[in-house]
Amino acid sequence: MTDLLSSTQSIPFSRSPQGDMFFEAGAYAEALARLQLMVTNSCLGVLTGEIGSGKSTLIRRLVQALDPVRYQVIYLSQAGMKPRDFYGDLLRGLGEEPNFYLSKSKLLLEQVLNDRALQRDKSLVVIIDEAHDISPSMLLELRFALNHQMDSTSLLSLILVGQPELRRILRMNKYEAIAQRIHLQYHLTGLTAQESATYIRHQMKQAGLNTPIFTDSALGLIYSETKGIPRLINTICTHALYEAKRNGSEVVEDAQIGRILADAERQRGTAM
Repeated sequence: MTDLLSSTQSIPFSRSPQGDMFFEAGAYAEALARLQLMVTNSCLGVLTGEIGSGKSTLIRRLVQALDPVRYQVIYLSQAGMKPRDFYGDLLRGLGEEPNFYLSKSKLLLEQVLNDRALQRDKSLVVIIDEAHDISPSMLLELRFALNHQMDSTSLLSLILVGQPELRRILRMNKYEAIAQRIHLQYHLTGLTAQESATYIRHQMKQAGLNTPIFTDSALGLIYSETKGIPRLINTICTHALYEAKRNGSEVVEDAQIGRILADAERQRGTAM
């Protein structure tokens, strides 16, 4: 195992994993297709999923797939985002200085969007991450930005990305006007057992390791504990590889995975 790991071309199961495998899996391919359609139609979309389910990887993949000649992407992420934060960051992303007065910043944004539409400028894709955590006033304020989508010349796409809580929030009566404008929505769950095994093997191959290292029983236990959540898979597999390297093992078996899970439980004081 020591020689195998030392010959890797990249680090498997890193924080910035290879994205291709995700989109070979049915759920991720469908999610990506819906997001691309949403951008093409310049509308509002919502992507939700559990922590570690691959939302960030999916968004990165979407951005990479967009033609920079046709699209400008502005990524916003701020806990408790308020309208002033939204307009300020968005205007700065568009090369404009926001006004001290919120009402004037709103008018400036409207003017900029109208000018871009008239000039057939790049389509604007605004991604709001951690959208489950933005302020209620910000969610309500989105109606203003969404007004531009009523125009056939709209060049604005808006993607809300968040945890499952976002779905519950958008079902509340006070956000009905926003919910009605959601054209496309997708909720990410974990990979299936087969997809999880394929994902693990893919990560190893991407790192230059073509020899099977994880036994079928180890793969089964990993899936059982992670329910196919990629971030959890990455964490367990990383620990397993380093333990195998330390012990000089050529394969990772279910017993080793069991020890890793038991140690994690002891360290946290809770079940994994």
